[in-house]
Amino acid sequence: MVRILFLEPFYTGSHKYFADGLAARSSHTIEVLTLPGRFWKWRMESAGLEFARMIRRLMEKADTETGRDFEKPNLILAGNLMDLAQFKAFTPWPDLPHILYVHENQLDYPIKAGEKRDLHYAWKDYTNFLAADGLIFNSAYNLESFLEKFRDFSARLPDSRPSDPSDVIRAKSKIIPPGCRLVNPAGSGTASESQIGAGLRESAPVILWNQRWEHDKNPEEFFRFLRELKKRETPFRLIVAGESYKDSPSCFSDAEEEFNEELIHMGFAESREVYEDLLRQSDIVVSTAVQENFGISVVEAVSAGCLPLLPRRLAYPEVLSPEFHGHCLYRNENEMMERFLVLKKVLEKGPEAESLRTALSKSVEKYSWDRIIPRFDSLLGSIAGRGSRE
Repeated sequence: MVRILFLEPFYTGSHKYFADGLAARSSHTIEVLTLPGRFWKWRMESAGLEFARMIRRLMEKADTETGRDFEKPNLILAGNLMDLAQFKAFTPWPDLPHILYVHENQLDYPIKAGEKRDLHYAWKDYTNFLAADGLIFNSAYNLESFLEKFRDFSARLPDSRPSDPSDVIRAKSKIIPPGCRLVNPAGSGTASESQIGAGLRESAPVILWNQRWEHDKNPEEFFRFLRELKKRETPFRLIVAGESYKDSPSCFSDAEEEFNEELIHMGFAESREVYEDLLRQSDIVVSTAVQENFGISVVEAVSAGCLPLLPRRLAYPEVLSPEFHGHCLYRNENEMMERFLVLKKVLEKGPEAESLRTALSKSVEKYSWDRIIPRFDSLLGSIAGRGSRE
């Protein structure tokens, strides 16, 4: 067992989910220091120095109050929305191994309409990856998308262009997805039966959105798809969960009125129990994302018995087992409708539907924290051990 200090500069959403899950389940001792999940650009500029200050304050406080120092960890693990090189310059422990967990990269993150990509933050990703002693990416897609796009990015630099970093970055990288809190599909069913009714459920599948209400999840396409279903007079019921923000796309507020007759639920679930019940009520979880490096919400929904309808891009072909690609992945909006109608027919065939639900649910068991945590513990323990011998 080793001591790990986890620095999470953007403590919200999937970043919080991962940090809390890892700290709670690891066999190592993990202490988490966090900064609020807002102002992501400022976090990338300032979090390294702020974390170094926080550590020094903790050391001084411990010395004053207990007569002993804040205990030095064996390893630093950090989320990637910070300047790791800056932190290493100011940390009291520059000799420790510094590992970066890479949730996303700034060459792959889609910008909003009318905005220009700030290449400064793509450069900061690059220097972070060089400064880290080890990198853990949440998917191979995340790693490869950065390396592929870096070639074009480098060509646009005015001078002092770096050589292709692919070999260097791959040599220090591992792929470990975040552990997930899977949902037992055998719930009480109370809300499902009372709100939907068994007969209606067969003819009107319950469509689920359970992702963030942000532009990178491409909600406009999702609601266009629902409008097309209504135009075709194809019945459905609707659950829209996920976290909303002050600047969430306006299509969500419009949808509450437009799909009022279909809506079962609209908004962030008030508790984990309510959220899991919403997943169990749902039949088909839909993603239209243009940015996704893993897809925790989709994995949770599939574990609860939902059939996934996902774009054949991003990390989805990697996360979803290949035997389900033909049923569940689409290339464009026309194919999305085709796949949906096929899944709807499957749902109308009881034994076939249950067989597919069960197979999908079992296929994502590999992402449960029970399966994932030994991979993290083994890797982090090995790195900490190497660091202590150097």
